Amino acid sequence: MDSASEAEYEYNNKIYNSVKGWIFTTNHKQIGLLYILTSLVFFIGGGVLALLMRLQLAIPRYDLVKYSLFSGRFLDALQYNQLVTIHGLTMLIWFLGPLGTGFGIYLIPLAIGSRDMIYPRINALGYWLYLFSGILLWIGFFMPGGNLDTGWTVYQPLSSFKFTPYLGADTAAAAVVVRGLGTIIASTEIIATVFKARARGLRMMNMPLFVWAVFWVAAISWFIFPEITALFFILVVSNVLGLSGFISTYGGALMWENLFWYFGHPEVYLLLLPGTGAMFDYLSNLGHKAPYLKKWMIAAMGAISVDGVMVFLHHTFMTGIVFAWLMATSIFTESISIPTGMMIVGIIATLLGAKHKFQTPVLFALAASTSFMIGGVTGVTNSSLAIDTIVHGDYYIVAHFHYFMVGVAVMALMGNLYYYFPKFTGRMYSEKLGRLHWAFAYPGVNILYFPMFFLYDLPRRVYTYQSGFGYTIFNEISTIGAFIFGLSFLIMFANFAWSLKYGKRVTENNPYKATAGFVWFTTTPPKYYNFDYEPYVGGADNRDLLLDETKPIKPSKVELSSRPMLIAGGVTLAFFGTVVALMGYKPYAFGSYFAYIGFAIVAVALGLFAWGGIGWMYDDYKLRSPNVPPMYKKDPVTKGFNNMRLGMLIFLAGDMIWMATFYGTVEWLKLQTISPYVEGNDPTTFFFPAMATVYNVISIITIGIAALFAYFALRGAINKKASASSTYMTIGVIFAIIYLITAIISLETMNANSVLALAATGTNPVTSMFWLISLMDVTFSLGVIGVMIKYIISVSKSKKFLWGRVATSADILMWFVAFVFLTSVFTTIAFIA
Repeated sequence: MDSASEAEYEYNNKIYNSVKGWIFTTNHKQIGLLYILTSLVFFIGGGVLALLMRLQLAIPRYDLVKYSLFSGRFLDALQYNQLVTIHGLTMLIWFLGPLGTGFGIYLIPLAIGSRDMIYPRINALGYWLYLFSGILLWIGFFMPGGNLDTGWTVYQPLSSFKFTPYLGADTAAAAVVVRGLGTIIASTEIIATVFKARARGLRMMNMPLFVWAVFWVAAISWFIFPEITALFFILVVSNVLGLSGFISTYGGALMWENLFWYFGHPEVYLLLLPGTGAMFDYLSNLGHKAPYLKKWMIAAMGAISVDGVMVFLHHTFMTGIVFAWLMATSIFTESISIPTGMMIVGIIATLLGAKHKFQTPVLFALAASTSFMIGGVTGVTNSSLAIDTIVHGDYYIVAHFHYFMVGVAVMALMGNLYYYFPKFTGRMYSEKLGRLHWAFAYPGVNILYFPMFFLYDLPRRVYTYQSGFGYTIFNEISTIGAFIFGLSFLIMFANFAWSLKYGKRVTENNPYKATAGFVWFTTTPPKYYNFDYEPYVGGADNRDLLLDETKPIKPSKVELSSRPMLIAGGVTLAFFGTVVALMGYKPYAFGSYFAYIGFAIVAVALGLFAWGGIGWMYDDYKLRSPNVPPMYKKDPVTKGFNNMRLGMLIFLAGDMIWMATFYGTVEWLKLQTISPYVEGNDPTTFFFPAMATVYNVISIITIGIAALFAYFALRGAINKKASASSTYMTIGVIFAIIYLITAIISLETMNANSVLALAATGTNPVTSMFWLISLMDVTFSLGVIGVMIKYIISVSKSKKFLWGRVATSADILMWFVAFVFLTSVFTTIAFIA
């Protein structure tokens, strides 16, 4: 590096490590570390809630309260249920998932030889949505009535306004929506980066197993998170506007259970994969032995991901659904033990014969492996209809579940945290304190959860119990284990704090002599632009990981952007302001000034969102950010799609899953209204009035034509025909406006029908869902038209026609206009079919 480059590097490195650099960063390493650090903060919060619950259950207070011997209960039923709910949501959605995502975002570009994730600013947006959503979740404790208290499954009708009239329930549901948006973004990032940004010659089968694990997680998360985000969005809107989407007599309760576990059970398996993939990598690297049957392990991860979606119905064993479905689900649930068994055999085989010194990561891998076997064996029993009938809803299930989530996922990722601590910080952790952490954590987790297997007749989610049934001794042991386990993490945090200041400096780039991926080809810690030379795959068998010293990497500019934080803050504040505004109205009616405060917060939120969104487009227009491609090589791995086109394709497909949830709820509710097993329903014909049908068909045709002309505009942009591209988009705007007008007229015509009117949404769930979808579609189309007009202005005023910018803008417009078109079509089909 010459003196000029050295000076440029020092200048940019100073910006990179500044406070401003961390807040407005778009660099994957800082974002990955922010994910990891934030998830650990939520881990502490969720852990404190767990300790409070264990203190509550250590002593049977039921008899003391019953006979007025103990009036000052530690936690009452409402408080305990709030702790159970927020503990579960925090640990699963705000701790374990983001911890694995954080490792992935930090390590994937390094492992595959990339400069960064493929969409740096969108990557930052995903983090800020994650952080603000977690704050929104915990704000509920300070709202009147407290937080959500339904259990983390948020079952209907319990979570409806009628039975949970707490504002904290609305903020918690909104938090899940915001978190879901962040997860969809992170999943899109990971998938696109793996497909597009791999180093020259690096095939997917050569990627480390941890990268494969995170890739599978992203692929299934992209498939399930739009669905759960849509479900909780319906819940928020229903509670705020008084809609009737989940009326129990229409089958709303069972519909919620099906839709929730369609997300919930795959999510549980996906939380296991990052830690499992990490174990393969750090065990093989520390033991200098290749992972056992790597290709089979990749296949096993894929099988777990796919089968994890197929087994969700075993959560409905007790609901009385069709017996054939129960048998099929039982078989699928048993079959998932095959790939999970392959994984544990692979981990053990990777351990055997390796030259380990039983460093801290190896010890945590051993702990995770034994927990894997205990959790796996007790999980197979639950696939049996007969056994599940006995243990359903009790502490046997709690023990099995936590052996996987804590005993496997947490312990494995803690090993990964120790393993990569030198890479993150440039200093080595204290091995003695690390082993001491393990010496407390491993016994602690078993003392905490194993006694729960003997509480197979104690219902979970009860805040107290009677003495004399043998429950007390096992609860006391579990509580002791909880505090031992909690103490172990105080040791871990003390270890890291001490090591950051006094730990031995790592002088080698690769202190472990590791071979998995390009991670250890960088300095320790890595420079902000990752590699000094272009990474590639070569050698005699085209499998060697190498750096091309003939292609040195010039230090790039550090990209900072406030736009992601502003947009995420605007989205989160909009939900919070809406809830505050509700406090000024019945049934809360705390004072009209709350309504004014709420509307003021919403106004600020809209301002922040507009500031961030317009600023984002302005940055694109000026070509200010990003100005450095994520790949070092000129040609991407996946040709035929530029970066934005690939991302939009993935994101649009996820949006279709979001909308499919709405369509599915309409069809479910319609079927339930004519079901002979549902009482109290009067048959209703849900066909459009004649004129509404005409207007709706016209609107679909016109938005379809608008999408077609948006495609013509894209082709014009690619062929660098500015005038033609602008003309086609202008015609598209005209048809999009006609669509908007006819869609609104169609809704107005429907409103004249008493059964289909907006006023009927409080009692008719089918009408309720249709209006929700239609109004979202109309609102969304307003934004699409605005962006289309912005495109026309930018093209007509641009002196030179830049394909990279203009074609990408046309890509976005084409995809989103097509999305409105498909939404219109499926909304109509769902309503009249």
